[in-house]
Amino acid sequence: MTRKLRARSALLLAGLFSSLVHPGILCQMSSGPGSLFVAGDASADIPREDIQTKAAAGHLREELRLACDYLAGRGVPRDLSKAAYWYQKAANQGDTGAEVQMGYFYLAGIGVNTDAQQAAKWFQRASASGSSIGRLNLAVLYMKGAGVPKDLRLGLELLNELAERGDPRGEAYLGLVYVLGVGVERNPAMAEHWFDRAAKHHNPEAEYGMGTLYTGSEGHKRDLNRAVTYLRQSADAGYVRAQHSLGLLLVNHPELPQTSGEATALLKAAATAGNWRSSAVLGILYRDGKEVPKDISTAYIWFTIAEIQGGDEAKAPLRADLTAAKSALSIEQQKQAQTSAAQWMAANPHKDVFVLGGGSESAFFPVDEVYATELAQINSPKGANVR
Repeated sequence: MTRKLRARSALLLAGLFSSLVHPGILCQMSSGPGSLFVAGDASADIPREDIQTKAAAGHLREELRLACDYLAGRGVPRDLSKAAYWYQKAANQGDTGAEVQMGYFYLAGIGVNTDAQQAAKWFQRASASGSSIGRLNLAVLYMKGAGVPKDLRLGLELLNELAERGDPRGEAYLGLVYVLGVGVERNPAMAEHWFDRAAKHHNPEAEYGMGTLYTGSEGHKRDLNRAVTYLRQSADAGYVRAQHSLGLLLVNHPELPQTSGEATALLKAAATAGNWRSSAVLGILYRDGKEVPKDISTAYIWFTIAEIQGGDEAKAPLRADLTAAKSALSIEQQKQAQTSAAQWMAANPHKDVFVLGGGSESAFFPVDEVYATELAQINSPKGANVR
């Protein structure tokens, strides 16, 4: 029997980490805790030997170029420790982008051992040099008590400074603070005020926040058409959580304006970016034959992918669905499905916050970000629901 998919607004605070937005082109790496896009300098084709020589002699531009090359594996074997080495060289020369990058590296353990105190040190240096991204990250660390003593007042003060200056990310994060009531009284009106300001700058996180409010967040007017507009803008900018939330919303509300196959395409995009909840929803759709032909084998593949992507967080919610799908398949079918899931994961191992389809020059594009707002969570003890 087809089970109903249910959506519920839920904004969860796990952490807010942004990163480097730096002049120059962006080079890509898909590995580790996220797909990383970092600034480098690709002006003119410089012989590799000249880049190495100039970097070794302390030329900042070549240090950044070499750091980016090692991080992305561009023209050299990818080597995260060498990337961190050259970014630190640039950071020690006072390059604020490299300082922020080193802060993120120490937070995520990329090329260096994880060390929140070192991360805080680099973000403090970047902030003191005038970096808004460094200040934003430092605010987050104070609010989390990571690497520095927990100080909600100081974290909020830094966010307010950024927001009052018209920094779109500061505005968006302040909106989240008011949604959740972190260090302040929960205030949906203030949340909307800051989300709206940031959304006017086309900040995809703020557009996602506005869309979440209009899906029926507690204390806010429900308007699904407006929610779709905001979520679609955010999803079009490549924000993975918006892709997931919009896809789920369109599945649950087929009366909303949408193109044929749009919902499943959004969910597949988010699943490919590592969102395990999207993979789980795809499993449910194939299990029930909703939006797609009913196919238990394909459902089992997606449930398996979701479990791998979500780890411990996904095991309990997916247990019933995995068991039911597995029991409906022969041993050979199970093996084939498991092989397909493993091959899919090998081709899509990363977890992205943003996925850009072309121009990677977006002013809002982060190296990695744990902007923990989730519209939909899996909660299916009987394999029944997507909230």
